[in-house]
Amino acid sequence: MAPAQTTRRRPAPLARVQAKPCRCRCQRLVPAAGAQHPGPEPAPVAPTSSSPSSSSSASAVSRRAVLGSAAGSLLLSSSAALAGSLGAPLVLTSPASAAAVSGRPDPELGFERRVSEFSLPNGLHFIVLPRRNAPVVSCHTYANVGAWNEAAGSTGMAHLLEHMAFKGTPRVGSVDFTREAPLLDALDEAFYELRDAKAAVAAGGPGSAGPTRVATLRSRLKSLQDQAAALTVPNAFGAALQRAGGVGLNATTSHDQTRYFVSLPSNKLELWMALEAERFRAPVFRELYSEKAVIEEERRLRVDNTPMGRYQQQYALAALGNNYRRPVIGFEEDFDAIGRREVQAFFDRYYGPANLTIAVVGDVEPREVHKLAERYWGDWQGPAGYTVLPRGRPLAPTAAAAAAAAAAFGEADPRPESFLSGGRTSMRAAARSGPAVLLGFYRPPITSREGVVLEVAADVLTGGRTSRLVSSLVLSGRALGASVVSGYPGERRPGLALVYGIPKEGDSPERVAGLLQEQLAALAEGGVAAAELGRVVRNSRAGLLGAAQSNSAMAAALASYHVSTGSWRGLVQELEVVSELQPAEVAEVAGRVFAPGNCFTGYVLKG
Repeated sequence: MAPAQTTRRRPAPLARVQAKPCRCRCQRLVPAAGAQHPGPEPAPVAPTSSSPSSSSSASAVSRRAVLGSAAGSLLLSSSAALAGSLGAPLVLTSPASAAAVSGRPDPELGFERRVSEFSLPNGLHFIVLPRRNAPVVSCHTYANVGAWNEAAGSTGMAHLLEHMAFKGTPRVGSVDFTREAPLLDALDEAFYELRDAKAAVAAGGPGSAGPTRVATLRSRLKSLQDQAAALTVPNAFGAALQRAGGVGLNATTSHDQTRYFVSLPSNKLELWMALEAERFRAPVFRELYSEKAVIEEERRLRVDNTPMGRYQQQYALAALGNNYRRPVIGFEEDFDAIGRREVQAFFDRYYGPANLTIAVVGDVEPREVHKLAERYWGDWQGPAGYTVLPRGRPLAPTAAAAAAAAAAFGEADPRPESFLSGGRTSMRAAARSGPAVLLGFYRPPITSREGVVLEVAADVLTGGRTSRLVSSLVLSGRALGASVVSGYPGERRPGLALVYGIPKEGDSPERVAGLLQEQLAALAEGGVAAAELGRVVRNSRAGLLGAAQSNSAMAAALASYHVSTGSWRGLVQELEVVSELQPAEVAEVAGRVFAPGNCFTGYVLKG
């Protein structure tokens, strides 16, 4: 059910972009919950995603993005088949596929009874789905920690730690760790001395001695980096898996979670298990200061040098009052101050076994996975006193229960004080990609029944060429682009449902904002038609079936739903909610969320 969008004449400026050309697909402040590597500027606002099996493809960080991507590929192939047969009935290969396209519910989708799960005594949870179609397996490690969990003044930590997880251990990545370890300690001391000296200069410290000392410390830091690099085996962790046939080795960071994943021959599962356990049990944060330089370049590429990068950061800061307002990549001044002590402290606080969920999908035996898990992870207790983070709650079973749960945002209220007091409900700023408008509506977590209903409403609005905003505004020529992103910039906490529009030539952002508001009001007042809901249900079911064809997509979905809804079964339960929705519930949620008084408007002026 990922919202689609259509544009004319020129591309929309908002892009779903994130991270670095190394092995990270980390999230930026853009209207999507996922992440991807830098490359050609992606298509606009609507979240695009693909299976994370390729290191150059966009990663489906959002659990729903996995299904949306799979739905697109499945429906695309169905459309091609129909076109090729000049409208003849589509021949489907299974009862489940037929049920998906027809919208008729079938008792099971084919994989539920094959899923097994277990938890080790230390709290580490495993989900295993055997699939015998090829001798390969996909492994996803889901860490229930992201940028949301960072302390004020330490933004960018979760993202940096994700990078560091690929740097190896005392045994992996070092020529001689007994010689390397003291050099790493000396590097830290040089960094903190340099940090203090720079702060003293910035505060008007001791005259000419300040800049001279800064230059001396910079030189010392560079010398120590060179010495440590001589004892480092670059990319040893990744190379070991790649030599064994591993593909798609990568990771993602978002506000809500951090994920690590790879696909490899099934007879190399034990190798992966051993390496994965070791990098979380005994990480060495080597190459930290050179990696920070890579991330700083990433910020310049994806924030400073993109048409909407700075605007989106300003918009999130103005429109949001909770931790979603902060960029995953971090604020520059915070990130500059991070050293190995801070990274180690963040790791020790959150990277314990009870905060990890591992999904293994492919040609495996559940008993073998259990045996390997006990061998490599069983005696790990994690850092002393680490914080066990809560998982999500199951979807509310009824509309009434969902309405009661959504009555208040609680401690994670996304509305800033300035908005609640009526002092600021909009912002205006220029960007190279203007003009455009962002209507940000405060909404509950997407990982709730009301959030599911909101995503259905988003699909009704921009889920294809026949959807309301596309057909009424874009294809009619009244606007150049329109899109809805229901989970911005994260899913698991209250945030924004972002409705985005690009005015046609000569029109103003205010004009397209009015057109969008008219369509939102019509949805709330007139409800949805049965045919519109039927399309959403078909797309949802097709997405799940499409994801089931990919080991990696299913591993991502099973782990994500387990953490975000309390069980991997939330994957199926969500589909049941969508299938049973009535038009009145969609209209009620749309009316409450898309209310004009619940909106923070961003006007993007021509820059």
